[in-house]
Amino acid sequence: MWKEAVEIHKKIAYVPGDVNLWPNLTGGEVIDLFINLRGCEGKSRKDELIERFKLDPSKKCRTYSKGNRQKVALIAAFATDADFYILDEPTSGLDPLMEKVFHDCVFEVKRAGKSVLLSSHILSEVEKLCDRVAIIREGQIIEKGTLGELRHLTRTNIKVKTKKDINLLKEMEGIYSLEEKEGQLSFQVETSHLGDVLTYLCQYDIADLQCLPPTLEELFMNHYKGDGGEK
Repeated sequence: MWKEAVEIHKKIAYVPGDVNLWPNLTGGEVIDLFINLRGCEGKSRKDELIERFKLDPSKKCRTYSKGNRQKVALIAAFATDADFYILDEPTSGLDPLMEKVFHDCVFEVKRAGKSVLLSSHILSEVEKLCDRVAIIREGQIIEKGTLGELRHLTRTNIKVKTKKDINLLKEMEGIYSLEEKEGQLSFQVETSHLGDVLTYLCQYDIADLQCLPPTLEELFMNHYKGDGGEK
């Protein structure tokens, strides 16, 4: 990385979480500057992205809101044919419609064989966009893998209604937070015991069953409880 820094930077696009722009330049001028600095042609792509992100490129950057400054950085990044996109809280300040446009852009570069490193506290966004996830605590990666690999670390949420009364469920191994409301049982079960629990429930004529995998938020918070969430 040190010896080939210039060549490597030509293949990287970067969007910071807090975008600062030259106040007396227009948004369009800033985008052109970034594209020209990379020494690549991106005009047709730039115009398409300006339209998709609903940016007025003729306005001075000092008049832009945080969301519009973010749009300038995103357009400049996605207008270039980079191999690696580093995005730090990229949707900060964007409204939901523009977040959808951003998601589409990420999927497009992914389909083109590019790589994206996304840092985000919006866990639903990470869950939607990312193939692999790393959880960082106090500057250290404490867990990483695909969502499927990480989900074994926490419990599956189950809601069930049966035609027959269930008697001994609370005594089964791996069952937690068992509650009953209006004839419906809700509880959590450790993944390693999920098969046994479902087999047991089938004896009681299941009328309705919801089996929800743990969310990324649950995984994340599990690691931020106490000393890393071991308990």
